[in-house]
Amino acid sequence: MALDTITGETSKFRFVVLTAPTLVRPTDFTTAAKELPELTTSDMPATVSTKTDPVSKMYGSPAAGDGVTWAKPKPDQASWTASLSGNVQPTDAERANMEALRAALGKYIWLEQTMNEDTTNEGGCALVTSRGKPVGADAVVTFSIGLTGYGPNFLDTGAIA
Repeated sequence: MALDTITGETSKFRFVVLTAPTLVRPTDFTTAAKELPELTTSDMPATVSTKTDPVSKMYGSPAAGDGVTWAKPKPDQASWTASLSGNVQPTDAERANMEALRAALGKYIWLEQTMNEDTTNEGGCALVTSRGKPVGADAVVTFSIGLTGYGPNFLDTGAIA
């Protein structure tokens, strides 16, 4: 991808509602996926917690004035979330896709997002954990969805298919 301004107009967010969580891309994803075009915002942060092995110290040690012991953290468990928001689209098909995702609250979905002109899809299995009700007041009607990842956040879902 060229180093220039990246906008969301050409990004794609696709999903399918699952009957059970999975760590494998559904075989029918390419044909069954519903698309939410032109999200106004989307974020898919992944984090890794750290752990350090506790070192027992006796009272009074180290002696006053001695150096500080610095932790050497190791990676522990990772997790990821995703949040999306967008405008309620004017076509019946796009609105139906938004409503299908809103109706999936408490269910697992397989999701893939492609940004701008990228050729790889990022995503994985996630639980739909929150939704906002689309209500407008003298403005564009928007919706929002929150997701919590189940298993890995794949930077290239094509590599696991």
